[in-house]
Amino acid sequence: MKIAIINDTRPTHHFGCRLVMENLLNELSANEADVIWTWPVSVDWRRHVSKVKRMPKVDAIIINGEGTIHHNTDRRFAQALIDFAVFARDELKTPCYLINATLHKNSAAAYQSLSSLRAIYVRDKGSLAELQNAGLEGRYVPDLTFARNRNYGTQQGEGVCVIDSAIREDSEQLRAYALAHDYPFRSMIVARPSNARFLRSPRPWVKNVIRWLKGDRHVSVEPTDYIRYLRGFGMVVTGRYHTVTMCLKNRIPFISLESNTPKVRYLLQDVMGDTSRSLSMPVLQQADLSAYSTFSAEELESIDQFTMTAEKAIKEMIATIIRDAGSGCQGNYRF
Repeated sequence: MKIAIINDTRPTHHFGCRLVMENLLNELSANEADVIWTWPVSVDWRRHVSKVKRMPKVDAIIINGEGTIHHNTDRRFAQALIDFAVFARDELKTPCYLINATLHKNSAAAYQSLSSLRAIYVRDKGSLAELQNAGLEGRYVPDLTFARNRNYGTQQGEGVCVIDSAIREDSEQLRAYALAHDYPFRSMIVARPSNARFLRSPRPWVKNVIRWLKGDRHVSVEPTDYIRYLRGFGMVVTGRYHTVTMCLKNRIPFISLESNTPKVRYLLQDVMGDTSRSLSMPVLQQADLSAYSTFSAEELESIDQFTMTAEKAIKEMIATIIRDAGSGCQGNYRF
């Protein structure tokens, strides 16, 4: 079985994105599927249509949603993934499957385009409700960072670390919060010169190069090492969705700010039926961290049950996609 992946997020050097791709590739390999080619994140395929058409023929295409499909009328790359659904059906004549997606506040036209997909898998129940409200069928399967993977150990450290946010203003406030409390602060993205393009974004490119020269060139981009770093603390404060998923899977107590969609609150509701670990910045600044520094017995039970269910659901999702593509996509897709 030959597969292509659209939205390969490894080039971002973001630990969560790299873990998603690592787990996806592992699951595909377990189903004897070969990834023939991938299309990188932040390269708009619509500007390279002829190149995409020249790529080797595959049996199926998987779009890695990675939480990017929201507010499509204002976000070019969200719209690009939506447009690819139609392109795969009409031009490439290849079954296309969307997985690992958060869907939020997209246009009616966007959901009409997504109906071109062979199947849609979303990573939270909030996205599933939005999809169903648009009249489309899909299936809820948790984020791919919850897939069965290597054991990162059980040792737990002490103290608090602060991880940045996808929202620049929140990152600045989190950095200030860490400084005020003498907590270590870290970004979930490792600086590399390739993280930005000079001609398109000169200022971010220069910032990346400076961070890289100052020390990030010595920092591993392996998710394993990042998770071990988190495990070195007793608690994590973050604005990153994937830091939250890693904390949950590794039972590390945390507090989180919301991100650029309600995805963190959606996740916490799905896992624990409670969103009290998602705070606003003003509430965080006044919060007593000791109230969040351990998981209750009920939280641990919910986390363990969710993780076990998620691992199974992710395996079944990939196996079902491969089976469907291998059978020639006969009839309606059977989730």
